[in-house]
Amino acid sequence: MRFAETFLLDINSFPEDQNGTAWGEEALAIKFLGGPYVFHGLNLAQEAAVTRRFSDLVCPLPGEDETTIDTHIYNLPESCFKTIDTRNWEYHLDFDYQATHIRIAGMRFVALIQLEPCIRAWMWTCDDEHLIANSAFENLFRVIVAYRLLAQGGMVLHSAGLTDNEKAWLFIGRSGAGKSTISKLGEKAGLTILSDDMNAIVLEDDTYLTEQLPFAGEHGQTALTKGKFPVQAVYYLQKSSHNRLEETPAANRLAELMVCSPFVNTDPYRYAALAQNLSLLRSRVSGGNLKFQLDGGFEELLNR
Repeated sequence: MRFAETFLLDINSFPEDQNGTAWGEEALAIKFLGGPYVFHGLNLAQEAAVTRRFSDLVCPLPGEDETTIDTHIYNLPESCFKTIDTRNWEYHLDFDYQATHIRIAGMRFVALIQLEPCIRAWMWTCDDEHLIANSAFENLFRVIVAYRLLAQGGMVLHSAGLTDNEKAWLFIGRSGAGKSTISKLGEKAGLTILSDDMNAIVLEDDTYLTEQLPFAGEHGQTALTKGKFPVQAVYYLQKSSHNRLEETPAANRLAELMVCSPFVNTDPYRYAALAQNLSLLRSRVSGGNLKFQLDGGFEELLNR
């Protein structure tokens, strides 16, 4: 199947350049790792929807001298998009990876992310006030964050994240590995859930830090735990009848991290850069295979 064929009635309707008709004149900034991220061209309804969704992270618009990651949002008629029957449909995106940019197609939106010489993005969507409800905004935002952090030596990992409000532990694994389960067990043990789905890591002053992503998994949307926390360890999850931490060969650890690095791990142009970032993380942050039982107690094994 050709790129965007799942989502566009005519794949040739994908915009050929970075122009378009803005929905409105509003702009909004979101402060997060690698940001601030500024979104231009919103109308009042879209601005209100984004503000409600990301209220804890919305910040004043930065000054002209501050580095920002800018996204321009344009209107693309609904007639350009296919109607998706979402019953028993697993949400996914189509990617067209190129040396200096990537094209993305999803349900009710398409986008272009320029990666060289700096990261900028353009989004075309038919969603007005439903920009958040239909997940177009959030799914593009995830990808932008992943590439921004990649350029800064960091990464986004499919993982659960727990903190004691001083340091953090991440638990990687594919779907069904137990990320939501270990999040709930950690909460019962007195830890705070950062995410049960996806966590961001950035290298600052020779320390790997994580900050709660504003994207929720099964744990749902809750008030953000503000702050950046040093990453104490990254464990690979495995459900078991007992709690045990096992050493993992370095090559296996890298492979596990790579599998759990969404969006970028299928990009042939940025694969080597991701591998380099993950290799450095592996060498500086402890880890291993964490086998855990469903009645808790794993927290006693955490590297504190």
